[in-house]
Amino acid sequence: MANDRLTEAYRCGQLFAALAALERLSEGAHHSLGRPGTRRQLSTEPRKHLTVHLWQAGRYLLGAANRGEGRAAGVIFRQLPDLLPLRRELPGEIRDAAERARFQEGVTAQEAAIGKALADV
Repeated sequence: MANDRLTEAYRCGQLFAALAALERLSEGAHHSLGRPGTRRQLSTEPRKHLTVHLWQAGRYLLGAANRGEGRAAGVIFRQLPDLLPLRRELPGEIRDAAERARFQEGVTAQEAAIGKALADV
């Protein structure tokens, strides 16, 4: 069970990284997921803070296309299904420090995957 929770924390980190990149392409450098403290909030309460951004992914895709970033946004958008939680919904809370570290590992890994995927765009 603990491994599942660690996996979910990691996947939430990956999902955060992808949604943050998608929102940045849509709205520019001053996007909400890039605000100070947001990552910490998300790493402790993913469902509360990340679900709304998941719902907005289509809007971010359209916004990015309108800014001339449609190809890059499409690459990131297509990654989202593979990053969704294994359970029916995102975890409500991630309390354990080790699990929050796994969240950050997921962020780092997904940022690298996005960079690699966008290198060809």
